[in-house]
Amino acid sequence: MNKCRMILLLVLCCGCSRGKYYVSNNFRNGPPADMNSIALDTSYHFYMRQVYKDKDENSQNILSSNVSQADTANKVRIEVEYLLVSWLYKNVIYISTVPDKFQYYYSKYDLPDTVINAFDFSSFHFGKLHDDGEMIDFVSENKMTKVSWQIKPVLNSDFPKQIFLRELLIEKKNVLTDVILVEKTLLESMVFTKQPGYVIVFSKPSDIGNADSLTGCQLLDNRIYFDHSKRGFNLYFRFTRNINTTDSTISFGRKRTLYDPDPLVAPLVAK
Repeated sequence: MNKCRMILLLVLCCGCSRGKYYVSNNFRNGPPADMNSIALDTSYHFYMRQVYKDKDENSQNILSSNVSQADTANKVRIEVEYLLVSWLYKNVIYISTVPDKFQYYYSKYDLPDTVINAFDFSSFHFGKLHDDGEMIDFVSENKMTKVSWQIKPVLNSDFPKQIFLRELLIEKKNVLTDVILVEKTLLESMVFTKQPGYVIVFSKPSDIGNADSLTGCQLLDNRIYFDHSKRGFNLYFRFTRNINTTDSTISFGRKRTLYDPDPLVAPLVAK
């Protein structure tokens, strides 16, 4: 694996083990007063990246994400990634999912494209979109690291059907250290495709197929909650049904939140 490919994978993903969410009791009496949150209102549009394993003309395994729905029948889906974009707030939330080393899970448990399954969440990137719609900046809490995505086409209020990640620019202490040409590094396009809507659910594999697997346990109030820990942020997602016998909130620790979510909190409007 070349250096650029290794850096790209490290930047976009973290954590390889399943089950790294925790059931939290912090919300038994409602949201704590000191908890921050990002409201996922109607300004957010949902894009999904789906990676398929296929064969080339020499019967060698290849990966592709720019695949039409009609062309997926004989391909194995091995990965999904989620992108939520608000032009109004210039907010971007990128969520990676847990890698599957056996490369069958995301084909076996194939949910509708408008469903975001929190059971599969792995890492979270919180970024701000430039006013010109061409770049997205993800900044660490200590401001020492910034990763910028150069995208095409330029984003605006019309929201294109697809978003392509062209380049990654990595800065350490305000010094540009790496520029990665994504398509050249991956040998294929990294593309996110717009979906007509979305719903966030919590659905274990054992739940999928049940009559209410996609309606019985949905995000309660369309918010991502977070608080500060000593060395990062903890994230919380509240659902309409208990995850265990007593609580309906799951949390992810600081190692899963790679960039500062504070800039995405909408300022309060004075009445």
